[in-house]
Amino acid sequence: MGFGNFSSAGENDMILRNSSTGGVEVYDIRNNQITGAAFLGTVGLNWQFSGAGNFSSLGESDMLLRNSNNGGLEVYDIASNQITNAAFIGTIGLDWQFSGVGNFSGAPGESDLLLRNSKTGGLEVYDIANNQLTGAAFIGTVGLDWQFAGIAPIHAPSASDLVLRNVNTGAFEVYDIAGNTLVGAASLGTVGVDWQLGGFATNPPSGSAGDSSQVGQLVHSMASFDSGSGAADGLNAVAPSADTSQQTLLTTPYA
Repeated sequence: MGFGNFSSAGENDMILRNSSTGGVEVYDIRNNQITGAAFLGTVGLNWQFSGAGNFSSLGESDMLLRNSNNGGLEVYDIASNQITNAAFIGTIGLDWQFSGVGNFSGAPGESDLLLRNSKTGGLEVYDIANNQLTGAAFIGTVGLDWQFAGIAPIHAPSASDLVLRNVNTGAFEVYDIAGNTLVGAASLGTVGVDWQLGGFATNPPSGSAGDSSQVGQLVHSMASFDSGSGAADGLNAVAPSADTSQQTLLTTPYA
């Protein structure tokens, strides 16, 4: 499902989920080897992975799940390969789909959630601190032929910028984000659509699981690179109707 410092040992560990049972397992990784494994518990299969980050503000890698039936968001705090707490942080309409985790607000050590409206292409940031939604900001609309490719520090160290790719042309576009605002955009070039995104490189963890400096450059085998324009559709701020009302805790993992 993802990577993070789940062991609290300052490393990048891997988290997997059993597609039949909903069981969640952490694999500790160091020096290109799996050094340990721990079962975290079982969560209903209607709860889908939505990223890992420092949602608790404790400098750890926590797991964010989303209910595929009602859009509810649940954070599971993880330390030393154990779930230490769970918190329900609200419900957002299912038209809003996961588009990455990063420090979009600029608040030190914060991990925020970026969602995109599947009907309009609108982008919304949800600031998260202490396992609570603390703010929301609509940052614009991009045409739906531009799809999520990743979050990385493209325009500056420790930044959390959004990379989109055009499904028709293969063009990559980066949207610089700071202070919950789009501050710039640039074309990264075009790669043939038969080349699919391989992922993002990660630097060694610096201690704060939510620090986007852990995310490095885009890794991709690039053939026939074209540095031509390919800029995405202009941004158009239109307020969304996402529901962030608080609800009671829905699920607790069990061994």
